[in-house]
Amino acid sequence: MASIKHDGSVNSAQFSPDGRRFVTTSDDKTARVWDVQSGTLLMGPLQHAASVLSAEFSPNGGKIVTVAKDLTVRVWNANTGQPLTGALKPGRGVSSAHFSPDSHRIVTVSAEYNARVWDSQTGKELTEPLQNGSYVTSAQFGPDGKRIVTASMDHTAKIWNAENGQLLAVPLRHDSNVTWAQFSPDGHWIVTASIDKSARVWDADSGQPVTDPLRHSGWVALAQFSPDGRQLITVSDNTARIWDIAPPLANCPDWLIQLAEAVSGKVLGQVGLFDPTTLNRTETINRIRGLLSHMSDGDDWVNWGRWFLADTEKRTISPFSTMTLPEYVSNRIKEGTINSLDEAELLAVGNTNFTPQISAVRRALKQNKKSISPP
Repeated sequence: MASIKHDGSVNSAQFSPDGRRFVTTSDDKTARVWDVQSGTLLMGPLQHAASVLSAEFSPNGGKIVTVAKDLTVRVWNANTGQPLTGALKPGRGVSSAHFSPDSHRIVTVSAEYNARVWDSQTGKELTEPLQNGSYVTSAQFGPDGKRIVTASMDHTAKIWNAENGQLLAVPLRHDSNVTWAQFSPDGHWIVTASIDKSARVWDADSGQPVTDPLRHSGWVALAQFSPDGRQLITVSDNTARIWDIAPPLANCPDWLIQLAEAVSGKVLGQVGLFDPTTLNRTETINRIRGLLSHMSDGDDWVNWGRWFLADTEKRTISPFSTMTLPEYVSNRIKEGTINSLDEAELLAVGNTNFTPQISAVRRALKQNKKSISPP
């Protein structure tokens, strides 16, 4: 195992895209590039005038961008260590810098209530500042490099045209500071995390929410899509949670409309009002259940439909999980916290097997609290 050392505390480390090198940053005012296999110093020091906070390889592996407490961002040739531009000066409190997918641009975040877009080869600023109403907490390019999403303490995330700096959609609004925002891998959605104890998923074109808020017991620090875009992971307090995301509505199958009508008993009329359905609801649901049983397992909507119509006693906690709802409730009871018991009680409504267990753990919690309380 390779072990490397700086002359000060190490602040960050990141692999190169090919996995053969990694770059580190330190309070010794440098960044350095190392060989993964041997730990040999390959390049550096890349010198700043103050502690270096972070460093990132460009997607093509040819450049490195560094962020330092000397209020500068610098771009380096990742093979020679030579600076490619003069110092980029986003303003006071510069906190992050990320490359675009094509490696040609960089977006920076500072305490100036904005993000800025730069040419990574010349150091020229390419747009007007992407101005927010308070501190910007993150800024990321979309997967096609044409858009940028910023998160801010003004309670919003915003979607910007990366070419001209124009706002593209209505702000994505939370009830408190937004800590993080990121595009899905296909660019169709955006996930945001907030101090309001929720994460949310939004349509990246319209700015409209596509899910209910994903609720947590504390503020949410981070939310990220999986590489295939089918799941989210969120970080809050001392927990990380994984959430399944519904398939995109663009691929909505014909049977889904019929299922919605059969379940709700309503159909959208010609004048935009809901009318009572004329379907035989039980017959329609049974027909769709039979149809889905003969369809391919690889289709996300088919998997979702089978899950939705499954026996509630045997249904898994989500369409793409193997854990059943009773198993999940049991695990939450075993966790033995007030929050886990509240969730278990909510999910176990109507299941009399769990009610005595939840009550017993609640009593034990209260008794334990009494025994450790000061006299």
